Amino acid sequence: MLRALFLLLATAAPLSGHAAAGTGSGDKPTPPCSPADRAALLGFKAGITVDTTGILATWAGDDCCGGGWEGVACAAATGRVVSLRLQSQPGRYMNGTISPSIGGLEFLESLVVRDMGRIGGVIPDALSRLVRLQQLYLEGNALAGGVPGKVLSRMTSLRYLSLAGNRLEGRLPREHGDVRGLQQINLAGNRLTGGIPSSYGSLSSLEYLDMSSNLLSGVVPEFLGRFKNLALLDLSNNSFSGEMPASLGGLRHLADLSLSHNKIAGRIPPQIGSLRSLSSLALDDNLLVGPIPKSLFGLPKLWRLDLSKNKLTSALPDFAGGGSLKWLDVSRNAIGGQIPSSISKLGDLERLDISRNRVGGVIPATMAAMASLEWLDLSSNAIVGRIPDNFTGMTGVRHASFRGNKLCGRIPQAPPFLTGLAIWFYRCST
Repeated sequence: MLRALFLLLATAAPLSGHAAAGTGSGDKPTPPCSPADRAALLGFKAGITVDTTGILATWAGDDCCGGGWEGVACAAATGRVVSLRLQSQPGRYMNGTISPSIGGLEFLESLVVRDMGRIGGVIPDALSRLVRLQQLYLEGNALAGGVPGKVLSRMTSLRYLSLAGNRLEGRLPREHGDVRGLQQINLAGNRLTGGIPSSYGSLSSLEYLDMSSNLLSGVVPEFLGRFKNLALLDLSNNSFSGEMPASLGGLRHLADLSLSHNKIAGRIPPQIGSLRSLSSLALDDNLLVGPIPKSLFGLPKLWRLDLSKNKLTSALPDFAGGGSLKWLDVSRNAIGGQIPSSISKLGDLERLDISRNRVGGVIPATMAAMASLEWLDLSSNAIVGRIPDNFTGMTGVRHASFRGNKLCGRIPQAPPFLTGLAIWFYRCST
């Protein structure tokens, strides 16, 4: 949800200093487009060998600013192209390369070539001429080579950058740190290697940083905690190691934090419990140890918490403070103790997975008060006793698993416990 909102706000951001025309938006006629801009656009068109979107078929005639050239917008006062936004629909694509001629659009402020799937080759050096560019979205293509650090460093007006979902390789360029006004960086879904350069510490305006699903390594830098405007940080699906920096606890605007599927060790810093804006925290599939900080369950906006597939120990904390959690997954750890009766305070919880731990004791009858619960998995623990009779009132539960425990007794006489599937999950051991 947050990712989609960032994308919408960024691409809908108004162009600076003037109104854009070419989409039928103005009362006054727009001056005909510059011959140089028209030539640059036709150069891009020539670099595309196949276009099943039908967009480029509209690029005909002398005036690229008259509204007939799909995806092209011009400044109403000058007739210069200020925006080029080409976005594909499902099943449609463009095949070819990005022509260096695009560098001739010297007044361009927004360049979006998104989800074309088969546009390959390297990002041309000629894009360094686009010194007025504020938005660069080339995501969802087949671009290869490295992230062009020197090209980007010359785009001093750049605010939003996404090269996600391509085939980019190599290390992150240190020149990125020279573009001090960057608010969004999305390099997810590539083949980038190495660590995050220290020069990134200069990007104090960052609000969104997504480098997930690459081959990055090294430690998660302490300087990320200095990005006071950061709302989303996603470094998941990489090979980061070391400990989780406590400095992240100072990011008071952070709403989405994902470090899942890495090799991060040590304890969860208690400072993370200070992130009052946090709505989603994913630390699953790492090497984290120690107890779960109780402060996480007091975060007022946190609805998703995934700590599964770690080496967390101790007992589950007390849940007396309640919270707004809808999703709690602590499966595949080494958590002991027993399920606290205060878990019923998580009244909004829809999914609860405590499976594959060392939890003992009995199932607290107070859990029957969890009216929103739809998914319950307590399997593969050391729980004893019986399923409480009042669980018959949990009519919203669609999946319940109790197998692999030491339970015995009568199965509650209500769905989903009476189904053959539920009986398979709950076998009497005596």
